[in-house]
Amino acid sequence: MTETKPNLLPIIGGAAVVIAGGVGAYLFFNKAGGIIPTATSTAGTLTVVPQQSLMAVSISTDDGALSKIEQFLSPETKKLYDKAISEGRKNLSTGDLDYDKDVKPWIGKNVSIAILPSAKAASRNHKSIAIANRYVPMVNPARDNSLQFVQTKSKAETVPNLLIVAEVKDKAAAEKFLTEKLKTKAGGKEAQTEYKGVKITQYGEGATSSYTSMVGDYLIITPQAQTTQKAIDTFKGEASLAGASQADDLKIQNPVAQVYIPNFGESIVQLAALSPDTQTIPPESLEQIKQIKSVNMGFGIDDAGIRFKALGKFDPAVISALKNSPNKITGQIPSQAFTVTTGFNIKNAWEQFVKNSEKNPEIKKGIDEARTQVKSSPFALDLDKDIFGWMDGEYAFATISTKPEGILAQTQGLAPLLMFQTSNRAGGESLLKKLDDFVSKNGGQVSKKDVSGVAVTEWSVPGAPGAIVSHGWNQNDTLFITASPVVALFVPKPAAAIDGDATFKAVISTLPTNNVGYFYLDADRTWSIVQTFLPPVEREKTPADVKALIASVRGLAVTAAYPSQDTAEVEAILSLKKGGK
Repeated sequence: MTETKPNLLPIIGGAAVVIAGGVGAYLFFNKAGGIIPTATSTAGTLTVVPQQSLMAVSISTDDGALSKIEQFLSPETKKLYDKAISEGRKNLSTGDLDYDKDVKPWIGKNVSIAILPSAKAASRNHKSIAIANRYVPMVNPARDNSLQFVQTKSKAETVPNLLIVAEVKDKAAAEKFLTEKLKTKAGGKEAQTEYKGVKITQYGEGATSSYTSMVGDYLIITPQAQTTQKAIDTFKGEASLAGASQADDLKIQNPVAQVYIPNFGESIVQLAALSPDTQTIPPESLEQIKQIKSVNMGFGIDDAGIRFKALGKFDPAVISALKNSPNKITGQIPSQAFTVTTGFNIKNAWEQFVKNSEKNPEIKKGIDEARTQVKSSPFALDLDKDIFGWMDGEYAFATISTKPEGILAQTQGLAPLLMFQTSNRAGGESLLKKLDDFVSKNGGQVSKKDVSGVAVTEWSVPGAPGAIVSHGWNQNDTLFITASPVVALFVPKPAAAIDGDATFKAVISTLPTNNVGYFYLDADRTWSIVQTFLPPVEREKTPADVKALIASVRGLAVTAAYPSQDTAEVEAILSLKKGGK
């Protein structure tokens, strides 16, 4: 059976690009003699980065950016932080380069590292996603002239076309750095030319040479003269990444790092070609890649903690049918929950997934196989109708911690809770009946009971300490399935709901309220529960610094939203405690 691969391209592709940027920087600086200026994202340095760049990574070099974390440090975590900063500076100060002495005196608040198209690829039609020496575009008439790629036998280009732009606060100190470090590394070989009134300095010769230029308050460092000239043109008014990145502004307070990929599909293909070991990208994967137009992601530190944001532009056909959630179901979840995942309209998401799979034979085959397996299982279910067909409202998956009574004595009081709101109760009832029949025919007992006026069905087996699983309908439109001992915590309604919990509100309060749902984790309660499963000896082995780090975290929350038909946003917050307590 062919393995079904989930549509994780927005996540996997973004991660691959970040890794490619790091590898590219490593290759360039080894070529240039090991000189690495540290690398953040503001429009400043991006005004010198050409718009056709495959990607750009910006990292803050402002001490104030990371210093925001100090408000969350306890005495114990402050020691860890200081140690990490010290080790980081030592790593930057390799060989004859001392970051604090050689770089810090002149570098400004941010540095951007960009990867530009190779000279050959850049000369081609910008509308075609093609890689010189590795992929060639082909038109498939059966797929509406969609682009496909085949791998050529030529060797891939493995040296990225890099551009480094550093903000400069002391030009004299920067010039001293270039003379004492780059020129020395180049054996004293230096040549100067001029381009549009701007001086370009070449250090070294041939394949080991590097080029620098000062434009305004920015230092340009590249391995190619043409790239230097393109950056100068951009500074003088040609289209830059600054405009595109500002159009997709993440609105991160105090940004620490940001990655911007303006032409996602083209960038992924060209960056993949930088590796000589890259295999041919399957046509169905290229179809998915093409649906992502651009990606902008970054993180910063604010008064709530460490915040991550990502914004993607998509083909409207991919996400236009996805809607934000009313976010009312949290009022039905008891406050004893310490992890919660909510969302909206699984039915719609499934139908959209099935529709998109028509363009991907591999995924379509996987869906058909899943349908067959579910149908041929002892439950004999219709995947589209019985499982997803009625789930058109909000849903929630939660983990509850309560008294270890009955069946929960075996789980330290932990129990799952599933809730599905629907406008098609008959569809949900049909599924429950099939499940009840299966339990009855296989030695289980199915019984009914009344819980505060709500009819609840229980499953039990001989010898078990009470009922095991319960299901029913709460507030008429919400199907629930959970461990039997926890039903009374939320039926007919919780004495205290999770949406009124102080920690829950504190963690999610800074996230957008108009969203598709939440993932939430209470750090204190999760850690406390984890420890109950650890033998005393193992608990004692937990290092004090690990305990201090965990104790400084209040919780984690993630959400996503679709603000328009072609835009998807993801935001996460690692909520930290002031003073680490």
